[in-house]
Amino acid sequence: MSFYSALRLQRLPSIILAILFALLWTIWIQPHTLFLRHSLLTLGSLIGLYVIFNNYRVLFTRFAIPIYLIGLLFVWVMFHLLFLSENVSLQLDEFKSIWKRIAWGTPFAIGLGIALGSLFISSKNERNYSISELQSYCWWILFLGMLAPSIIYFCRYLVTMSAGLSGVELPSAFMLLYPPSSWYIPKTGYVFFCIPTLALACAKLSTIIRSKPTLNYWHIAIYILSIFAVMAVFYLENIKNGILYSVVIVFVLIVQLVIHYLRLGSVRILLAIAFVASAFALIVMLHLQKNDSWSTLFADIKVASQLETVDHWKYRGDRGYPNNEFGKMVSITNYERAAWAQVAIHFIIERPQGYGLVLESFKYISKEKWPESNLLQSHSGWLDLTMGIGIPGILLILVAAGLSIRNLACFSESIWSGPFIWVLSSIGLLMITTEVSQKVYLDAFIYCILFTASLSLGLRESSPRIMKTVRNSTI
Repeated sequence: MSFYSALRLQRLPSIILAILFALLWTIWIQPHTLFLRHSLLTLGSLIGLYVIFNNYRVLFTRFAIPIYLIGLLFVWVMFHLLFLSENVSLQLDEFKSIWKRIAWGTPFAIGLGIALGSLFISSKNERNYSISELQSYCWWILFLGMLAPSIIYFCRYLVTMSAGLSGVELPSAFMLLYPPSSWYIPKTGYVFFCIPTLALACAKLSTIIRSKPTLNYWHIAIYILSIFAVMAVFYLENIKNGILYSVVIVFVLIVQLVIHYLRLGSVRILLAIAFVASAFALIVMLHLQKNDSWSTLFADIKVASQLETVDHWKYRGDRGYPNNEFGKMVSITNYERAAWAQVAIHFIIERPQGYGLVLESFKYISKEKWPESNLLQSHSGWLDLTMGIGIPGILLILVAAGLSIRNLACFSESIWSGPFIWVLSSIGLLMITTEVSQKVYLDAFIYCILFTASLSLGLRESSPRIMKTVRNSTI
């Protein structure tokens, strides 16, 4: 059977897996969706196993190394549980919840990557228009699924505002609610599941504007509106690190576009970029006006560096907060996060093998040292995760993610390459100061690594221009 004959058998799994992923991303942070999440993971993994079975040969290439590294991560976690655990009961509970869900979704992620990567057709190949069209459908399904959390937020925002004005009482599921409501979605959830969408839109804008001789203004408008929608979520929820990482990602996009059009000498396009950048800057300025803590950032960090003499950071407000050099009380966010990051680094140096818990290792280590403290997390995903799984575990994740990006970069002509390099990079970026070493966030992060790694496996099979080269890498 020829490759394209085999590919026709995979078209249905490709579209089904894309829809399942879109639904999963839509509800991943929505409360009271546990049964639906598990159902989507189960169905996606069953179909993913079918795709893997039909493409098992791609697992015997160097492009599959990131997948094996994640496999070694599971081995390390089990070894740690059996021989290095400092809290066996809690670590076992996590193993049966967080790590079980990650393993549960692994075939789904690998199958989706292989299936979508296999749809890649070179732009120079005119014979397979139907496959290229299906690839486009799958792209929009994934993009809309990743945009859905922002859309749901605005729907709830408008419904809540309308209900407040009219005095109508609506079910909690349709409202934008805050603690103690069980329908509350924490700011962390919006950062983790909206920043990748912004990165996806920026990547597509960069590709379209720099590569296409004829611009598709509808697509450009959709991606620009998506960027502003995500930033509006962060502005309305007053999410400082969401705004910060949005600024970083959009700045990279603007620099790329400005360099490109300076080389072309296109003044008209540069003015258009400047206009959009001005609108973007307006949102940032409004955010800065709402948060004067940015103006005392360095002064607060200076206080936080005095860990021994100024130890208010141990008690999360129970014993008040110190003043900074301006005579004003420190910004709680600035002070606590800066202090906790320093303490977390010390803990990692002391315990390079890790405490064993993905969630709240910081809390239990702190309790050992200072029984009166009431700390929970360091508020850095990378530091919390390293405290949990140790330096060996975090190195496996970093190398797997880095190789996934490197492998996918080999297929720059694919519509999947640039966008999902940006997506995975954006997750790595937001984990610097976002407490995502918990709940579904680690599930989704590992899923994205496996998905990105598997895209290159499918692309390897479907890219005739470099297939001959990569075959030399077969193990």
